[in-house]
Amino acid sequence: MIFDTETTGLNTFHDDIVEVAGVIWQKDSKPVVFQELVRVNTNKISSGAWDIHKIPKEDIEKARHPAIVLSDFIKFTDNRPLVAHNARFDYEILNSNLIKSGLKPYQNDQVACSLVYAKEQNKPGRLNELADFYNIYIEQGSLHRALYDVKILMEIMNRLMKEYEPEELQYSLIL
Repeated sequence: MIFDTETTGLNTFHDDIVEVAGVIWQKDSKPVVFQELVRVNTNKISSGAWDIHKIPKEDIEKARHPAIVLSDFIKFTDNRPLVAHNARFDYEILNSNLIKSGLKPYQNDQVACSLVYAKEQNKPGRLNELADFYNIYIEQGSLHRALYDVKILMEIMNRLMKEYEPEELQYSLIL
């Protein structure tokens, strides 16, 4: 399952998830999608984070409570292994926010990181640069919304998986 978060900042223990998205992606079946904004104190969102994700303040203020959204997300994942770009960050902030919301941390520590795979093969590390490397079109201004980033990462992982034998794809490369 591929997932991504947008956050109030870069500190995985003090900052909060503003948006979470995931796609259950299985060969020969239609992807199943989860995407939801999370209500946070918008005063906590750093100017750098606003510049990156540009999620409207009004939308964040109308979102559901973090414990509800994160509980729904965990149910959606069904404890599947996770894949993310810069997965250490997303996995740590997910678990930190789960704990802050009174929920258990994610129970599956099988996590794969496309950034680690890219670096192993001397490919660009940033998501947009990796997409360019694979000639994946990115719509202007669409990056840094969780679901769009997940969709781009799905395309990247399709390409990366063609370069690795299935048994070479390892989890826990980042933990």
